[in-house]
Amino acid sequence: MHIPLIKPDLPTLEDIREPLEEILGNGRITNFGRYMTLFETETGAFLGVPTAAVSSGTTGLIFTLCALGIQPGQKVILPSFTFMATAQAILFAGGVPLFAEIDGDLNISVADLEQLLEQHSDVGAVIGVHMYGLPAKAQEIEAVVDRASKKYGRKIGLIFDAAHGFGSAIGDKKIGGFGDAEVFSLSVTKSLVTVEGGLVASHNPELLQKIRYMRNYGVVSNYNAHFPGLNGKMSEFHAIVGLHNVRRCAELIEGRQERARCFREKVERATGFRVTAWPDGVTHVFKDFTVFLPENVSTEKRDAAMQALQKRGIETRAYFYPPVHEQAFFTRFATRPLPVTENLSRRVITLPFFTTLTSDEMDYMVNALKEVEREIQ
Repeated sequence: MHIPLIKPDLPTLEDIREPLEEILGNGRITNFGRYMTLFETETGAFLGVPTAAVSSGTTGLIFTLCALGIQPGQKVILPSFTFMATAQAILFAGGVPLFAEIDGDLNISVADLEQLLEQHSDVGAVIGVHMYGLPAKAQEIEAVVDRASKKYGRKIGLIFDAAHGFGSAIGDKKIGGFGDAEVFSLSVTKSLVTVEGGLVASHNPELLQKIRYMRNYGVVSNYNAHFPGLNGKMSEFHAIVGLHNVRRCAELIEGRQERARCFREKVERATGFRVTAWPDGVTHVFKDFTVFLPENVSTEKRDAAMQALQKRGIETRAYFYPPVHEQAFFTRFATRPLPVTENLSRRVITLPFFTTLTSDEMDYMVNALKEVEREIQ
């Protein structure tokens, strides 16, 4: 059996033939067209907060940091356990990454964040990450950042990198409405797919308006740039795919959760591997389905386990190893060890997971995990 890491949720040609023929016929394929505008409206309705569509999640992070007024050289706190795009966005916006520790759920440690804000009075913003689609402790993070802002007598921006989290929720509140803004990625690995694209959600209309200018080179009108900017537009092609998917997103997420519950139970019942956290009262979209190896397993054995799974036709990744503070380009910003991050990043294996994953595929992977477990002991 061959099981790829992902199978993106894509429409059939017949699903989107009519709007594709329309835009190919009239030539209105980009520059804030009908379908991109409609996509913003419908994603905003789904999330319960207004949105601005952009070309990628990374672009959305850069624009949001700039819109919040990050100054050159100003520190921005983020977890090191994340995709490097979070840190790259900080550098492109002119900031300096300051790496925080994580908790056992792989999300940013609220206690360490509070300590960093106490120690560094020059922090301009904080970026939390909803890892694998599991919401971070958003309300606690908001409270910590708010206290620090009051202490220092100035606004400290709070962004959530929600690249993995479209459709996730804390209780009845969907991810998208926390902090100053939340930034989603809509690439093929995500719970909402536009093929390529991103989305910024915010209750702050002035912030969103700045981002709308920034995605068009900072132009307000008549080729007159008032803000920093790039080409950060979403095309009509991407918006059409996104519209099809957002209209079935609730159904897709429900299916992901059902499969995750089933897969989780199979893995933990039959093997020594443990699946990442899923607290009660939280909607977790499982952008990635990741398991932990036991504490005493070395990185070399983790790599051997992944190679053994590959030989059995199972594609895997070590999301996210190495953590960002250990990556060649970012070691200059590593000011201290992060033992929890370093320990957990060496024990993760991300398994194939997608909306159409079958019970037979789950069983095949569980049997393979049992065999691999014996091999690496």
